Amino acid sequence: MLITPGVVDRCLADEPLPWLGGLRPSEFLRDYWQKKPLLVRNAFPALEALLEPAELLELAETEGAESRLIIENGKEPWELRDGPFHETTWRKLPKTGWTALVQAVDHYLPPLADLLDHFSFIPAWRIDDVMVSYAVPGGSVGPHFDQYDVFLIQGPGERRWQLGDPCDDSTPRHPHAKLKLLADMPVRFDEVLGPGDLLYVPPGLAHNGVAASECLTYSVGFRAPALSHLLEHWVDAALESGAGRLPYQDAGRAPSAAPAGIADADLDRLRAQVLALLQGDQLLDALAPSLSEPKYGDYEPEGEPVEPDDLRDFLADGGDLLRDPASRLLWLPPRAAAQEGRQEGALWINGAACDVPEEVLPWMSRLVNGRRLPAALLADAPEAVLEWLCEQLELGHWLPVDGLAQLDTQADD
Repeated sequence: MLITPGVVDRCLADEPLPWLGGLRPSEFLRDYWQKKPLLVRNAFPALEALLEPAELLELAETEGAESRLIIENGKEPWELRDGPFHETTWRKLPKTGWTALVQAVDHYLPPLADLLDHFSFIPAWRIDDVMVSYAVPGGSVGPHFDQYDVFLIQGPGERRWQLGDPCDDSTPRHPHAKLKLLADMPVRFDEVLGPGDLLYVPPGLAHNGVAASECLTYSVGFRAPALSHLLEHWVDAALESGAGRLPYQDAGRAPSAAPAGIADADLDRLRAQVLALLQGDQLLDALAPSLSEPKYGDYEPEGEPVEPDDLRDFLADGGDLLRDPASRLLWLPPRAAAQEGRQEGALWINGAACDVPEEVLPWMSRLVNGRRLPAALLADAPEAVLEWLCEQLELGHWLPVDGLAQLDTQADD
């Protein structure tokens, strides 16, 4: 499977990207991100051959994989079943009108990490997972809207996508116990996507995809942490810092004109002192564990002991290292760390702070910006870097994989 050479570097250099229709990342983020949809034909042609429908259905039968089945005309309208499913499930279904969905397929299919690197202009902590859906003709999950950004990429087969208007919690919906289906969706966009086509849908925009033929669709979804959840972590960290025990202060106040009330000046002082508490240097430590938590909270990576000499031999034979797809990493470079009052960079993996030896710090940007570490990148890595990578391999944060060329996209402009 072929990959776009230097895909992460191209994103970081703000080059025109074929999979964005020739737009630079800065142009896409300025004009489309969370604003309006974008359709790019033939963005990822090689994706058609990545996964077979039978392989996805087999994954939907796997214990631990998060999977769903939606049957438009089942025992009830839009019947929803949760997996795992028995292998005989699919034979009992109608020939039309149903969809099987599997979340976090990138956790099970390492080449999807190469697909995610094409979106490196968005920080990795914002990416949720790659969901893959299989649909028979007429299969759909119904008209709906999401609270997050999504890139819909067509694998084999064709799917008709219709887009509507922006929605919110007040938008009328069909009564359904689990699915949030729209009661009505005026159509503003109507296109059939074929293999390799990409459609970006911003959050809140009504959309409905109906399989025109047997097909697979890849959904690169982005997470948007609830601000209330982040605020809770921030407040907890402020209180634990000790500063939260400081008493309210109002030296120099004016005599009260209404003893039973609260004056505007008191409200201003309260607001200022609480905000000063939250503006301390604990913000990063408060939020980093949450932002680097894995998608599934009970996930525990598994690795094996590796010696530096064995790692060198593996790399010399053309092997690559792949960041564990189910783990989440957050890296604060030294320059940004200095702004937070830190002397060195800071690293969190799966919610926990990780030590980075001083000798490894100059290499960290190369080690963490992409999900795949090609053998060529590590060819001249010093011993300290290899030793640290061996520790990470043992922890299961990186995985040894076959050296693959990266996923093909359409030819450069």
